[in-house]
Amino acid sequence: MAENEPGSDKNKDIWSKGPKREAGPPDLDELLNKLQKKINSFFVGKIGRKRTTGVPSKSKVPKILTLRSILLVLLVAIIIWVTFGVFIVSPAERAAILRFGKYSKTVGPGPHWIPRFIESRYTINVQKVSTFSYQAEMLTKDENIVSVSVAVQYRIDNVRDYLFNVVDSVASLQQATASALRQVVGHTTLDETLTTGRELVREQVSQQLTKILDRYHCGLVITDVALQPTKPPEAVTEAFDDVNKAREDEQRYINQAKAYQQKVVPIAEGRASRILKEANAYQEKVVLQSEADTAQYLALLPQYERAPGVTRERLYLSTIEEVLRNSSKILVDVKSANMIYLPLDKLFAKELKSKKISEFAETPVSEPKLTDTTKPVQPSSERPSRVGYSDEGGY
Repeated sequence: MAENEPGSDKNKDIWSKGPKREAGPPDLDELLNKLQKKINSFFVGKIGRKRTTGVPSKSKVPKILTLRSILLVLLVAIIIWVTFGVFIVSPAERAAILRFGKYSKTVGPGPHWIPRFIESRYTINVQKVSTFSYQAEMLTKDENIVSVSVAVQYRIDNVRDYLFNVVDSVASLQQATASALRQVVGHTTLDETLTTGRELVREQVSQQLTKILDRYHCGLVITDVALQPTKPPEAVTEAFDDVNKAREDEQRYINQAKAYQQKVVPIAEGRASRILKEANAYQEKVVLQSEADTAQYLALLPQYERAPGVTRERLYLSTIEEVLRNSSKILVDVKSANMIYLPLDKLFAKELKSKKISEFAETPVSEPKLTDTTKPVQPSSERPSRVGYSDEGGY
């Protein structure tokens, strides 16, 4: 009778011919019996089922069937064992292989196989960047207390050292960070820690951390060290703000001085350059004039050697004429009987005009011009308006 037919006893188990068990996990012995029966039916065909309760006697099972069943079970177990030993490592991971609990090797990305119950594995993500923060109040070089906070980013670099060389690599990194930060801040002044020396403090902390981790072989590598905004203790915040304002005023004054320097220095350099050029020009003028005088003297030397008296008189008259040309005095030869009228007022006016022009040319552009209050000399009524003129060519 089928199990679901009308009138059948639902509490009766069709396999064990006994009362049906309540719902629950299957019994191991029952599963093994079912597997044994299926294996026997597969190799020798159908075997009549006995209606009696219990496991069939082993003496009635052929030996050949028992051997084949054992081999099949072993084959299935080997397949399962081989299948469970296959694993895949992603590109961002590395796997540490242990053989009987001892480190054997580290494998990279890709499919791998290990013999189960002989070897085991630990898979670690070596590209994941982790971060932890550390904050504490520390004593600076100039014996001031400052609150410093730092954020450290790290990742796993060596799987073997990370897993087996140090008990807790992250805790070791935190302790190393505290030690390195206190050492660097202890050799830095308060102003440098708060303002200009922040970048230097960050670099020194990173270098100290790298040295400590290399010495401990923690298997970690530092990717970045970020120094958070540093602030003084709350008790001295107002005084520190005043110091910051004074420092800002100092920087502003320095910038103003630099701007004034950039404005004045080019002007001074231009003036100095102009003076040097004028001096060089005057030097060239004097040198050339001297060379010209020397050449003129050397040109007159042969003439003097030929006619010393005539040449000497000629040079004397030329020199006297050159000297008297710039003089306001007029020489008259009284021995001559010839008389002429001279326009003295025009002569004095012409002389005064030439004198003003020469003074204006010699006056520098940057200096104020002096007003010339010299009045032209008027001819006196007592001075004779008629003078004599000699045939020898003098006044």
